[in-house]
Amino acid sequence: MHYDNMTTYFESLFEFDALCSNITKIDENIELVAVLNNKGRAIEMIAKEDGINRDLPPQKREMLFMEFVLKSNMNKEHNHEFGKVFSSILEREKFTVLSFEILDYVLLVITKPISNLIEIRNKISEIIINSRKVELAQ
Repeated sequence: MHYDNMTTYFESLFEFDALCSNITKIDENIELVAVLNNKGRAIEMIAKEDGINRDLPPQKREMLFMEFVLKSNMNKEHNHEFGKVFSSILEREKFTVLSFEILDYVLLVITKPISNLIEIRNKISEIIINSRKVELAQ
């Protein structure tokens, strides 16, 4: 299967717009939800106008997105030894980033600093699982 066709196939397994929308409803502290392709480009994104997205010029946002895609790719180098990465959490002074690997995509969720990270992560994981259009063979 050609790469572009494969990408379209993967995108057809999820409704990324609905996925992002459902995640934004979990908590009022969620400021940005984005699905990134393997080049770090957002193929779907929902951001609050007055949140972190306002503070990030497009070039800085692209760099941030690419950082998480690169980390995801680097993590895959150790899948054989340690298993797949499902999610990760990065806490900074001004915001927290939760990232999830979905097939060949990275889902980023940026929140204000929050104390209930594990609860939010679990809710997002549940939404990801429930948003699959078809059951995937693992």
